[in-house]
Amino acid sequence: MPVPTPAAVAPTPAPVPLEFPQDEGPHENRLEWWYYSGHLQDEAGDEYGFHFVVFQSLDPLASRDLGNGLGTAYAAQFGLTSVGSGRHIQDARFSRGEQPQSGPALSGFQVADWSLSANPDLHAIDAGTDGVRLSLSMTPTNPPALHNQIGWLAGPTTGWTYYYSRPRMPAEGTLELDGQRFTVSGDVWMDHQWGEFFVLGNPAGWQWFGIQLDDGTELMVTQTRNVDGDIDALYGSFIEMDGSLKSIGSNPGELELTTEEFWTSPHTGAEYPSGWVIRLPEEELHIEIYPVVDDQEIISTRPESAIYWEGKVSINGTQAGSPITGDGFVELTGYVLPEPLPWRILSMADRRVEVTE
Repeated sequence: MPVPTPAAVAPTPAPVPLEFPQDEGPHENRLEWWYYSGHLQDEAGDEYGFHFVVFQSLDPLASRDLGNGLGTAYAAQFGLTSVGSGRHIQDARFSRGEQPQSGPALSGFQVADWSLSANPDLHAIDAGTDGVRLSLSMTPTNPPALHNQIGWLAGPTTGWTYYYSRPRMPAEGTLELDGQRFTVSGDVWMDHQWGEFFVLGNPAGWQWFGIQLDDGTELMVTQTRNVDGDIDALYGSFIEMDGSLKSIGSNPGELELTTEEFWTSPHTGAEYPSGWVIRLPEEELHIEIYPVVDDQEIISTRPESAIYWEGKVSINGTQAGSPITGDGFVELTGYVLPEPLPWRILSMADRRVEVTE
């Protein structure tokens, strides 16, 4: 059935400058998330990719009417990829109720047995599932990268959002895996986004790329699809070693993204892009991107239409004619077809048709 255009949530406000440490913490908006994706090695040189996210969903009217903060809900998701074995492990946690903070930043969220804290000096996560546990500390070394130069974006139908990244935080900690305990270290990309916006499902969605090149620069690229499944935006940020940022994609030919291959999930039947080429002609950058493991789908989520692919990828290419490599993460949303609503299935199953002569 046709997907209706969402109702406008409110007049789009003028953006205000971001301030830290306050904006490292939670806001009173409809939707907010803290996203971490990283590349780790243990003492033996074995490689791992991980992603960890906490979503905060706020319904101010429900909180006001209930009087107990239950209009605030949290979902946390965790994924770990062992590059050497090709194994991908993932799980989720959920909770409800306000979690007031003790300081201006994010002093701490607890979602079941998982935790997150974040401030401009140190970020820390602790998450895991059966036989797996990752405890990691991350240290910001550059100022936050404000996308669109001011850290604020607005879409034609889905609302507005603040958005900044910490694209290369040195990390260290421990990984427990299959009864063994490893010391791990590496680099982590963090995204923080909040605002009055909707995340629409299939055929709407996006492809997101967070790329750390070995010359010390970083690249964020996002391609979005509208409710018809058509591409409606392609934009990004090119971040220099000193943290300075250049917005890309607003001018024709400034940013090019092509899909090279596809992968079909054995879990959901969804067909995901699974190989890409990104070109930045002005930077003379040409990179090829491929998953290190095909199956990095995150299926422990609610509802099933919100299932997505989030995975570690390899980066190879050239810049100004010289070889360049790197690490990256890719996120793919809106590829799983939504199931019919349960109440609709029930009403159709219970319908009785009587025939009289």
